[in-house]
Amino acid sequence: MRCAFLDLDHTVIKTGYREYLIGRPARLLSRRLGVPGDEAILALREKVREIMREKILNGDYLHAFDWDVVIPEALRRLGLRTSEFDALSLLLEAVRSGATSVYPDSVEAIQELRRDHKVCLMTGGLSKYQEAILSELGIRNMFDAVLTTDRLGVLKVRPEAFTKAMEICGCSAAFHTGDSPSHDVAGAKGAGLAAFLMVRELNHLREVDPFKRVDLLLKSGYLRDLMKKDILYGFIPEEMMIPDAVVVELREVVSLSRRL
Repeated sequence: MRCAFLDLDHTVIKTGYREYLIGRPARLLSRRLGVPGDEAILALREKVREIMREKILNGDYLHAFDWDVVIPEALRRLGLRTSEFDALSLLLEAVRSGATSVYPDSVEAIQELRRDHKVCLMTGGLSKYQEAILSELGIRNMFDAVLTTDRLGVLKVRPEAFTKAMEICGCSAAFHTGDSPSHDVAGAKGAGLAAFLMVRELNHLREVDPFKRVDLLLKSGYLRDLMKKDILYGFIPEEMMIPDAVVVELREVVSLSRRL
């Protein structure tokens, strides 16, 4: 059976939860410490990334993506102790407010892929958050499996994550689509899968063949700049983060899957 592995954030759904996960506690930080709101948001965001990177490099993958651990720890390091943090409630509030939503093309594309693929979600988040978000959005039943970091036991940057995912889903062949050169492209390529990079903001390249967009974005420097932003995974060679194709909407993945 062929499988289509899809990332969640910025691929299947538009995520607006940072306004809640970072913005809400940052406002508390701003008031308690008497610093401007923008300064508090920037400081908290940087501290969160610092802690995530520390935990990843120490092999503590589960806590690296557990917002109930990482964000309170970041606040403590910035001088604020609080018991007022509940990540799941904030994530669901983002959905109910419309800040987090399903991209208009996602449902149609997934339904089309399901005609001749198992469609499995592969996300770096934890199941306790991602399952709840999918259910709140009403799309959980569209996926044959939801493969999270805690269920796989390894980060998506590692090829073994995709090897294990193929075993779980019973795949004879597969491809993966996601928005991170390191998190979504490197692991898939390392496991021998085709890897498509989702960059929705490049809609102006719609008329360019998705395979040809790769060279175009390498020559312009855009793709290498995008790679450099993945600072959590700086140990990955650049060549492993170069995708086979760049897509600007999920519908393009349907036609690409038939060209493999």
